[in-house]
Amino acid sequence: MINLMYLVLTALLALNVSKEILDSFVIVNEGLENTKSTFKDKMDATYKQFAGLAQENEAKYGAAWKDAQQVQGMAARLVSHIDTIKGLLISKTDGIPLEKVLGTANGVDTVLNLEHVHMKDNNTHITEMMVGSEPAKPKSGPYTALELQGMLENFRDMVKKAAANDPKLQASADEMFNFEDRKDASGTVNNWASMNFYHVPLAAGITILSKMQTDVRTMENELVGRMMSGVESKTFKFNKLTAITQPQSSYVTVGGTYRASIFLGAYDDQNIPEVIVGQVDTTVTPPVIKGEGKKLNMDGAKAILEEPATSAGLKTVTGIIKFKPVGGELQVEPFHVEYEVAAPSLVVSPTKMNVFYRGVDNPVSISVAGYSATNIAPSMSNGTLSRDKDGFIVKPGPGPTAVVSVSVTNPDGTKKGLPGVEFRVKNVPNPTPYFAGHGAGDATVKRNEVNAAQGVIAKMENFEFDLKFDVVSYTVSTTIGGNLLEKECRGPFLSEDAKTVLGKVKTNQKIFIENIKAKGPDGTVRSLGTLSFKVI
Repeated sequence: MINLMYLVLTALLALNVSKEILDSFVIVNEGLENTKSTFKDKMDATYKQFAGLAQENEAKYGAAWKDAQQVQGMAARLVSHIDTIKGLLISKTDGIPLEKVLGTANGVDTVLNLEHVHMKDNNTHITEMMVGSEPAKPKSGPYTALELQGMLENFRDMVKKAAANDPKLQASADEMFNFEDRKDASGTVNNWASMNFYHVPLAAGITILSKMQTDVRTMENELVGRMMSGVESKTFKFNKLTAITQPQSSYVTVGGTYRASIFLGAYDDQNIPEVIVGQVDTTVTPPVIKGEGKKLNMDGAKAILEEPATSAGLKTVTGIIKFKPVGGELQVEPFHVEYEVAAPSLVVSPTKMNVFYRGVDNPVSISVAGYSATNIAPSMSNGTLSRDKDGFIVKPGPGPTAVVSVSVTNPDGTKKGLPGVEFRVKNVPNPTPYFAGHGAGDATVKRNEVNAAQGVIAKMENFEFDLKFDVVSYTVSTTIGGNLLEKECRGPFLSEDAKTVLGKVKTNQKIFIENIKAKGPDGTVRSLGTLSFKVI
């Protein structure tokens, strides 16, 4: 009906424009404005419904709603632009300020009603603004017919792109927004701009613009309606529901929280999918399995995954699910599953022997049952704790005790601190001094052993750590001819004076190695006491 009225009005332009004809334009334009307003109200309701569906189900309606918003914005801008053109034309023709022309009447997004326009038959300003003086070469610029044509073409192209799978709607858009040259009433071929706006009475031009707005609203309504219904047409149809429990972890520590997702899963027990495990290539659409895959056995519509746990560590299983809905196209979805295999272990902790030694690297193995090493964050008081290739290294401080604590990361990302374990902190025990191969437990030393001795060494005996103490000083003393001779030695080796004194010692005489001092790996100097031997 709208297109029929448009053809009638175009034919009337070839006639002398009488008052009655101009009044007819007023009536037709009013009808077009009402139609445009009706379409807008309908579209507002559609957009509101669409937005509500997208808010309730983002995954299903979100993408289509974003596309619909683009259509909404482009249509609104185009209708508003045409309203501005109408306002400018009326303002220039009747000499009314633009701000008094643009507005709403009875809630309708329109301009001043045509019946209030005085110079309805004036064609000067519409020709000058929209086309210019040369109809064969319409001018360009803001608010011209050429600019409007470009905007309408962009809208048409957007509609056709959005309706890529709807050839009927594409054809309708081409027909509705056709800008090819055509013959006028006299048989002369004219371009679109001149046909619609060159020496056209203002009332007719405004009506033509209203018809264009109605076309935009019509196409907007068709496109958005099909967008929303298209989402439903892609919905999968299932005939069974089952309760699914998906725990974040099946291992919970005391004080922790068991968490699981419980939801309804839908499936079609008459249309069994195909599940294939293997390396997935997601660079192609649809994704495919690289090389050889393994098709899983099915229990009804459910695939059964069984993976032998041959080694400890984090394991990953990838694959694809192929499903063809009834009346639809084949769907391929990739999946990704991770699980961790833990080696069986026995932990025995001697609670009364929990000791850290100062000045040495104390190796420590820290683990929490049910958590991988990557989800464990240890810390300690009175010392430092650092990661090592085989675990952790503890270096205690000066205090008498140290506490090792652990914070773990749960499967849901939350963190939890576990009770700490207290250790006693001790100094490394003193080493045992030796001279000529003999220690404090020996009472005698052979004469030839004394002559061959090079000095004093300090050895750690029955200690867990392989530590080295360096002898820094000691004193060699004995009695020769009734005189006490004492010779100091620096470092582990005998001084020349000490060797001379020891060379004079005779059988059954006593020698003394006194004030023995040694430096440990922690930098402290320890007093190791005295060694005394009877030469035999």
